[in-house]
This record gives sequence, C-alpha cells and structure tokens, in this order.
Amino acid sequence: MKKVNKLTSIDVIILNFESYLDTINCVMYLQKQEKIDLNILIVDNCSSNKSYDILKDTFLEIKNIEVILSARNGGYAYGNNFGLHYLKKKKTDFIVISNNDIMIKDTLLLFKMAKEYKKLKKPAFIAPLMHDNGKISKMSAWKIPRFIDDLKGSLFTLDFFFRNEDFYRGRQIYNTDHLSKPKPVDCLAGSFFMGVKKVFFDIGLLDENTFLYMEESIIGIKVKRLGLNNYLLCNLNYNHLSSQTISNHLSFINMHKYAFKSKIYFHKAYLKSSNSKIFLLKSLFEVWKIESYFVRKIKLYLSEKK
Repeated sequence: MKKVNKLTSIDVIILNFESYLDTINCVMYLQKQEKIDLNILIVDNCSSNKSYDILKDTFLEIKNIEVILSARNGGYAYGNNFGLHYLKKKKTDFIVISNNDIMIKDTLLLFKMAKEYKKLKKPAFIAPLMHDNGKISKMSAWKIPRFIDDLKGSLFTLDFFFRNEDFYRGRQIYNTDHLSKPKPVDCLAGSFFMGVKKVFFDIGLLDENTFLYMEESIIGIKVKRLGLNNYLLCNLNYNHLSSQTISNHLSFINMHKYAFKSKIYFHKAYLKSSNSKIFLLKSLFEVWKIESYFVRKIKLYLSEKK
C-alpha cells in the first residue's frame, strides 16, 4: 500500500479591528494556498462595530476557519498573544502571524515558506519580502534599533538629512537588491511572518507593554538572546496593502504618541538607555510636535495651490 505523505499543518492568526472587509479579502487569498493543511484563526480585537458578528456569520460553515473575540482592544501584541494562547494546546507544525491588509498571489507561498524553514540554521521566524505598491518595501527587515537610530529618526528634518540606502525612517535597513537566498536579519516586519509554536512561547510571546509599535524590534532582541536567527526569504514576496484602519481611528498626533510611548519603553526595558538619553528623546518629541504642525500646514498650502 502506497504511503500518503502528511501535509504540513499551518495555522494563520489574523488580527481584525473594525476592518472586517479587509479580513474577508485576506481570507479569500489565504484559502487559495495549496499543498498544506491550512487553518485560520481570526481574532477580533474587540471592535466597536459589528466586525465580530459579521465575520462569525460569514465563516460559520467553513470548517478550517474560526472566529474568536478578545477580551479588550490591547493592540497588536495583546491581540496576537490572545490567538497564540488559544492555539497553545493544538498540534500544528507552523503558526503565521498575519495582518488583514495583505495580498498573496503565490498559491504555494506558505508551502514554500515551511519548506525553507526546515533547511535554515537555528531559525526563529521567517518572512517573505514585503511589497508596497508593487515595490520592495525598505521596511521588510531592519537591524535592532540603537539610541542613535531613534535620535536621527526623531524629527522630519533629521530623518531627511540622514536618510540613505542603509538608513530609512530611523532604522538601519538591509540591502536586498539582487538577493535570492534567505538572509539572516535582526527584525522582520510584523505584517506577515512564520514560526513554530515553541519559539513563540520560548520568547515569552509578544510584549504587551507596547501598543502598535516596536513589537518587531523587541522580538528581534528576544530571538538573539535565545541564540536563534530571523530570516528574510528574498526569493518570496507578499503585498502589504496598508489599510487605513488605524489612521482612521487615531489622529496623526495620537498615532505618534503611541509610537513614542512604545519607543521609550523599548529603550528603558531592552536597551537600558540612561536617563539623559531618555530625556533627550522626550525633548525631541516635543520639538517634533511643533515641527509636524508646520509640515502639515505647508503640505496643506501646497495642495491648495495645485
């Protein structure tokens, strides 16, 4: 009797907040994945609209899709941890953390990712190249942030002055041009990445002291401390559609307040930055508020002139 090869089991966690249409579209692409045993867990992060009910009804009859509701909207880390805890006792080969605003054209992407993972040296997490608007995103991966990086990226003017092929948006980035093999990196974009369940729990899951920002950099530090490696799969890609959900619910200033708060936490808890360095970052954030006011005024003026 011919032996039947067991399909690799992959559970995808999709975090939903308000944007149920994005989630439905994301699931549509994921359901086209081939040569794997796919299961999808949708975590509604306590949306204020009817997202949970709509998603529950939409996927009620589909066996490999489950929709659950988190206890509160605690942000990216909390919501994904809620899903990871839910899957803790389930047997699965791989877990994927996915935004709901991604599009996958390659129907064998997850199969290929799982295959690559098994070949790598001490892998923690892997991710394909992220594409934004059809182009490779410079933020597919970056090095663990240093104080000097956040200093240079703290103001529009400083970021513009220091920006080059190795530095972008306050981060040391990797040059992925002409690469076709997996590249060891410090930090991967949190919009779409894969790992085994054990590693997620070995790093202590995602740090819930953050909210929407810095989670990926913290994962990078935790992975290094375990002596493992993150990899960017330069021969594979996915599209990040950059949903407007967060920006629709948070003002420009509030988004940056959350980012700044998470950044300060990162520097205190993980980089052990001195009080003087923290003071300098806080002072520059106050300068940024003034700078951003004038930048927006100028942009508005120029747009009205067109």
